[in-house]
Amino acid sequence: MKIAPIAKAATAAGVLVVKYGPQAKLAWDNGGKQSAEAARKRALSLNARRKALNHASGLVDGTILKVAPQGRTVYVVFTGDHPVGAYPEQDLLLTDLLANADLTKRVLPDKSAKKSFRKPGTSISKA
Repeated sequence: MKIAPIAKAATAAGVLVVKYGPQAKLAWDNGGKQSAEAARKRALSLNARRKALNHASGLVDGTILKVAPQGRTVYVVFTGDHPVGAYPEQDLLLTDLLANADLTKRVLPDKSAKKSFRKPGTSISKA
């Protein structure tokens, strides 16, 4: 095994680290941490939505409503016109969560669960 190509690659990598390392650290400090936090919040919101849809699908006339009372997304689950739960769990009462909400924007779990994860422009083949 020849060591020369490995040594050249290691040297080139070292030069890049010395040259661009400080800039990469500044970029991470200014944007990377915020991006990671935003991605974490989005993942938590999607998880809460999934739980709310599962809960609503098991109820008679189950629907969900997305509200953001304190800047955080909360999904309220309804059976008929009565709120029965919220995801993620909240300290606020359901009536307080829904104080200024438009209840006509509730979504049925069947319609919202049929989102397509296929690439745009492709068709679904039925076998």
